[in-house]
Order: sequence, then C-alpha cells, then structure tokens
Amino acid sequence: MSDIIKAILGPTNTGKTHLALERMMGHLSGTIGFPLRLLAKENYDRMVAIKGEQYVALITGEEKIIPPKAKWFSCTVEAMPTHIPVDFVAIDEIQLCADPDRGHIFTDRLLHCRGNIETMFLGADTITPILKQLIPHIEIDSRPRLSNLTYTGFDKFTRLPPRSAIVAFSANEVYAIAEFIKRRHGGCAIIMGRLSPRTRNAQMELYQNKEVDYLVATDAIGMGLNMNVNHVAFASLSKYDGRQLRNLYAYEVAQIAGRAGRGMQDGTFGTTANCLGMSEKIVNAVENHHFDSLKQLYWRNHTPDFSNPSKLLASLSKAPPIKTLITSQHACDLQTLIYLIQDPEIMASCTTEQNTKLLWENCQIPDFKKLGNDNHARICKKTFLFLLKQGHIPETWIHQQIEQLNHTHGDIDTLMQRLSGIRICSYIAAKNQWLENAIYWQAQAREVEDSLSDALHTALMSRFVNQRATSLLRNLKNQEKDNLLTSISATGHILIEGQTIGSFKGFTIELQESIPQEDYKLALRSIRKNIRKLIPQQLQKFIQSKDDEFEIEFKTGNILWERTPVARLKKGHDLLHPQILLLDNEFLDNEMKNILLTRLQEFLSRQIKSLCPTLIKLQNNNILPAIVRGLVHRIYENAGILWKEKSDNLPKSTKKLLLKYNIVQGQYAFYLKDIFKEKKTKLRAFLYHIFYNQIDANTIPLPHLVYISTVNARIDINFFKYLGWIKISNQFLRLDIAETISKRLKNKAPKYPSTLKKQDITPLPYIAETIPSLLKSLDFFIQKPQKPSKTTIGPPAPLLYATVPFQKKKQNKSKIKKHLKLSNPSVIDLQQFYNTHRHD
Repeated sequence: MSDIIKAILGPTNTGKTHLALERMMGHLSGTIGFPLRLLAKENYDRMVAIKGEQYVALITGEEKIIPPKAKWFSCTVEAMPTHIPVDFVAIDEIQLCADPDRGHIFTDRLLHCRGNIETMFLGADTITPILKQLIPHIEIDSRPRLSNLTYTGFDKFTRLPPRSAIVAFSANEVYAIAEFIKRRHGGCAIIMGRLSPRTRNAQMELYQNKEVDYLVATDAIGMGLNMNVNHVAFASLSKYDGRQLRNLYAYEVAQIAGRAGRGMQDGTFGTTANCLGMSEKIVNAVENHHFDSLKQLYWRNHTPDFSNPSKLLASLSKAPPIKTLITSQHACDLQTLIYLIQDPEIMASCTTEQNTKLLWENCQIPDFKKLGNDNHARICKKTFLFLLKQGHIPETWIHQQIEQLNHTHGDIDTLMQRLSGIRICSYIAAKNQWLENAIYWQAQAREVEDSLSDALHTALMSRFVNQRATSLLRNLKNQEKDNLLTSISATGHILIEGQTIGSFKGFTIELQESIPQEDYKLALRSIRKNIRKLIPQQLQKFIQSKDDEFEIEFKTGNILWERTPVARLKKGHDLLHPQILLLDNEFLDNEMKNILLTRLQEFLSRQIKSLCPTLIKLQNNNILPAIVRGLVHRIYENAGILWKEKSDNLPKSTKKLLLKYNIVQGQYAFYLKDIFKEKKTKLRAFLYHIFYNQIDANTIPLPHLVYISTVNARIDINFFKYLGWIKISNQFLRLDIAETISKRLKNKAPKYPSTLKKQDITPLPYIAETIPSLLKSLDFFIQKPQKPSKTTIGPPAPLLYATVPFQKKKQNKSKIKKHLKLSNPSVIDLQQFYNTHRHD
C-alpha cells in the first residue's frame, strides 16, 4: 500500500466531498465511505453519471448494487468492502470516530483501511491532533469555509426569512413548529433521521423546488445534506442523546448551522421559539470555526476471538493500546451480544468458532426501530437459530415480516415505524447467503419500502403543506406578475389565479391565516382595483340592509355588519345618545362615510327607542296632564326606570292611566313592565357603560336572576340601581320582584301585624338570617321572635311584620291585669281573652 495518506479538514461548505470524488474518479478504482445511506446513494448517482452504471457499485446495509465490472464503490462506512483492493480510499466525516454508537467503526477504517495509491480522510479539523498522533506521516490540508457564517440573534417564527431551516430535537417539537409554519407561511418540508432516503429526497425536492420556503428538521440536517438554506434557526440548544438530555457542543451547533450558505453565498444562524439566545462563547466558536480538539476516539479490537461468545465479548471489550482510544460500551451490536449470551440456548449452540461468528453477524443487524434492546435481540436470536438449524431463513418468515409491514394507511409516526421495520427486512435480505432467493426478497422489501416512503411523503405533505397557499404566495412575491387574475365572488370570497386568498366582509379585507401579515401589501396590491369597483355595490347593500343584519357587540362597543366591525360607539352628550365613530377604511371617501353614518344612526336610534317605545308617543301627547308628561319624560331619560321620591306620589286615577300605557307606579319606582327582558337589560347596561367610559359585559347580571345573595367588590352599586335592583344589606333584589313581594305582604297585613311564610316571598329563597333585613329594605316594621318568660303561657312568639310601627307593650299588660281582676282568677276563659285582646 502507498504511504500517501491525506486528511482534508475544515468546516462545512469547503468542498471536501467534491474534491474526494474528483480524486477517486481520477484513479482506476476506488471506494468512498459515507456516514449515511442517503449520501452513499446520492454520490452513487453522481459516479454513475461520470463512469457509467456497469462500473459503479452501491453498497449499504440495506441495498447492494454490485455490477460484475464494478471498479468504484459508494458505500456506507459500515458496509465498505475492505477485502477488495482499490487504488483510492476515502472516509467522509471522519470526526465521527468520537461518536459513542458508531465511532469504533470509523476508527477501525481510519487505522486499517487504505488505498493502494492514495487514502483520504474528510471531516472537521477538531480531529487534527489525534490524526497526527495515530498517523504521524499523514498530510493535513486545512480548508477554509467558502462563505461567511454570521449570528443574527433571536427571531420570532413570524419574522424568519424565507429559505430558512428551523431545527428542533424531538418529533413533537418538529410537528408543532411545522403546524405553525403551515398556518403562517403555507407549509414546510420535514427532515428527520427516521425518514427513509426516498422520503427524505422527496422532502428535499419539495424545498429545493421552492414549493415551500421553510424547512423544519432535527439534527439529521447537519450531516451532508446540501440544500439552498440561507438561515438556520435553532428552536432548542439541548437534545436527548439516547442516555441523557444535554446541551449541544459548539462543534455540533456549527455542523448544523453550517447548512446555511452554499458555495460563495454567505449564511446566517440564530435562535427562535423558546430558545432565546446563544452564549457569546458558542457564537464566536461557530463564526470563527475554532473548536476544542477531540481528546479521545472510540475503538474496538480489530481481531476478535470467536472461540465462544464469552471470549468474543471479552475480546471486544479489550482495553485499547493507547490512552487516546477508548472502548465503546453503548454500541447496539455489543449490547445485543451481552443480552444473548445470557440465553442458555444460544450458549449451547455456539460451541464452534463458525457458530460464534454467525452469532456476531446476527448481532450486527441494525436496530432501526429503537424499541429497546430486548425487542431487537429477539429478532437477532430468531434469525441466528434459523441460520444455525436450517442453513437459511425460511421464506415463510421473511414473507410474514414484510407483509405485516405492507400497509400504507396510518399516521406519520406509524408509517415511520413501519419503515424502520422494513429497513431491517432489507438488511436481512441483502445478506445473499442468508436467503435462498435473496434477490427476490430484496426486490420485495424495496418495493414495500418505496410504497411506505411515498405514503409517508404524502402524509407529510397533507399535514404540513397547503399547496394552494404556497403557490399563491409565490405568485404574490413574483414581481413580474403585477397583473394577477383577481376576482371577487358573489359571496365575498377574493380569488387570485383561481385560489381563495381571503374574503371581503363589510368594508374590510380578511386574509386567510396562510397569508402572512408581511405579505398583506402584496396581496392588497393585486386586489385593490377590484375592491374599489365593488365599493358602490357594497354601499348600496349596506343602505338596504335590515336592522337585524346589524349587531351591537357589547364586549367591544363595535357595531357589526356582515359580522364585521364597521364602527364603534363612544360617550355622547347624554346616556341615550352615544356617538358613532366609523373605523378606519382606505376604500371609503368622505361622502361614503357620511352615508354610512346616516344609516348607522338610524339603526342605533331605533334600537334605543325600542327600550321605551310607548314613552316617546306619550311625550308628544298634549291631551295628557302636564304632570304626567313631565313624569314620562323623566322615565324616558332614565331609560325606563325612575326611582320615586316623596314628591312623586300620584293620585290613583293617574296610576291607572300610567298602567294603561305599560308604566307601573310601584312603591319604590316608576318602571316599564317589560324593561327587565334580557335584550333590553343588555342594551341599557351597554349604554351605561358607554356613557361612563367602561365596557365590561361580565358585570351584567344574568337574565334569569332575580336575587343575588352575595355582593362582591366588583359590583358597581350605582350601575345595579340604574338596572333596577334594590340593595338589601349585602344582597340585591330585582325591582319588579321587590314590588310583587311588597304588594303581597301588604295585602296580607293591611292593618295588623302578621307572620311570614315561605310562599310569601316566592321566588326568593327563605333564609331565616336574611328575612329581617329583607323586610326592613321593603319598608316594613318587624318584631323579632320572642321566647316565653317563666310567667308566660304558650309557644314562642314568631317574627311579626307590619306596615305601621308596633305599639308599646305596657298598655297590653295593663289591659291584661284589668281583665284578670274582673274575671274569676280560678277559671280563665282563654278563648274570650284572646278574642278581646288579639289586636293588642
């Protein structure tokens, strides 16, 4: 082997891979190892375009295309054919020697894989010191980044520029961000490590073809994916690495951020979502490409002992020869071996070196599902026992495994899990010696993988891309298309190039959620001419609208037409005359605004008149006495309720006259009979709040209530009195109910005191503690319950109420004594005594 060993090191976007391919194509044969199956397939296609399909091979764990005349090999690092001598060998992303799961494989290729003429390692310059230590004569070529990478700080999702990649570190975060991007920007592409190469390519093509302007990804984006990304935004700076949640290292941030900017085009990176900012130390390291050098690489014994499983495990766990190298205990194959050697059946079967080699080969089946070591180990055990006992894996078993995964229905996570399962089947089928008809089963597995990949891409598109919206946005942003075909339907929907962009309601434009606010002007420019043509027609429709097509929104003070605010109310010169202010609108001139104001004033006047329609007629009735007309005017000014004063008592004849016109002259107030209906109560409350500059619909008592037992601090006593409620201690009682109860009690005790029963105060609840305060508030006199004394005969005296004050008891006692003197003291006629003195 030649002593020419080179390392091309540097940050992303330095052209390392391109250089390696050029060098390999210049040799008569060569092998290049990539960290991902996707990259191996991508570069295989490039090599085929240069050398032809019959001379280029693709070798990965799940796919093998090896023509008989193959001279150049594109492989994953694990699948590199180290037994085939070639002139050129290259390993990409050599810094992955420090990866806990796969590092020992990269280290093995670093130490033992060489080309006959030239060997080349590509990766980050953090591995430089260790390379010099392990390979003293290596030639190191440090390459600068072709473009600058600049930190821009924090940006909200809504302000991220187009051609941005947003990076998160869990599937749930990716989905949540993608949903938001869809609502705001029409859609995005998704890149995750669990996607199959076919799905990932389809998603990349979606982004590269500018069908979407945003990409949401996990850190899978950081490994060799070359796309036209201008900005990378981190939604998080921590991730779960399979063992713990930890912060990203600076070189990991750089690997991901380095996707921004390609060739000579500069890129930017920053943070978004809940990730507020990066430390100055990390920013400086990423911008200047200065990172701490790797201290150790993961290593595994290159010559394992296959005497038996125990010795195999011991040899694989052997201590490395130098301190720079450390053994990896977390690799999936080693964990599977540890699990299986505890199985007596496995240990009993591995009595020869050949069987132990076969066991180790089965342990190296990749765990794409990541469901736990137990689950994966059972698959490895089953395939091992099949091969050991039958010499091959039964077709019925592999058929069953493939068929149970051959279903394209289900959600995104279900499809990704099936893809992980079919990748295991593809790996097994790629072992030609394991199956009798391996080529057939390779084709079957590939067909199912392709159908699942297409279904997954469709599911991702359906969930995270609004194709019509994204197409529309591209048209809006295309400066050459100023005359887009724009129309407005009879129902008010606005269409551009046949796609709905929003609606025209009232006199305002409502854009769809998929149209970002920053693109509003672009959309408006396209539709303004059509909107102006529609205004006269819309104005005529407004004038001819019936009153029930308008609505007063009590919570905001707005007047709505077509469920859209057109004006708002504010304080006027008195309570019944609020002022109308039109909302700003660029499509209306002064003449049009005056027409709108006139129509709205008509609507509002009729609404207010509906509170007291009879009072308005009575005010202009000259036949009525002046005192009645004055009273009617005062009731109207108070919107239907006028609390009485001493001077307000009218003769009975006048009372009957008022009742004829639906006006009740109660003990406490004059009021209209229907003033407590829900619609009128809301309108009166709204007018009060407008006049006193406070709008809070939550303080209006519910329409079904007639009694509020507890008064909280939020209640405005003046407001409740205006609405027609009487304050009773710490309670409120509605006026009409108070009048009804008062009248009922007076009829029961017109001259003499009476006791109170529950039905007397219906519909109020009978609460003994509140009865005295209730009766006093209703202007009744009360005598509290009295317990009998030692000299008194009979039960306790109940609570009594009366319309006049109670007389003093001295007079009663004198009458009783006088009666007792006149009567026979030994025989007292109690019935006669009661009849004589019951009024006392």
